[in-house]
Amino acid sequence: MIDKNKIQKVAESTLLEKEFVVVEVEVKPVNKFTVYIESLEGITIGDCVKVSRHIEQHFNRDEENYELNVSSAGIDRPLKVPIQFIKNMGRVAEVKLLDGNMLKGILKAGNENSITLHCVVKEKDEKTRKTKTLEKEFEIELNKIKTVTIVVSFK
Repeated sequence: MIDKNKIQKVAESTLLEKEFVVVEVEVKPVNKFTVYIESLEGITIGDCVKVSRHIEQHFNRDEENYELNVSSAGIDRPLKVPIQFIKNMGRVAEVKLLDGNMLKGILKAGNENSITLHCVVKEKDEKTRKTKTLEKEFEIELNKIKTVTIVVSFK
């Protein structure tokens, strides 16, 4: 069986005319691989073809058959690497935390350690017992996050 880590290393060594990252290598039974890549400049079909051909040069189908797909990390997939947080700044994101809580707000910043989310929250005033709406920014460490997904709206 072909090793997932080896595929990732080979994919990362592809020479594209732009900076890109391998977001994830997904493995399914019977040597079916999908490599997801991302770039601040976007990913084209040509980029996917180059990465695919580069990977195929390093694995012999006569020795072990496999199926390979290379794709951009689409808007429907969870964000996993800093380049995705940077690319999606200003969009509404839903963050599921490891403790079970969930936040929804505008993605303001992101790096290799944390993201910043601008949220509208409702808090109850203990004195007046009225609910008031506040805007808050939350800096969330990546090691406390289960998933970050972009909320797609067709409004």
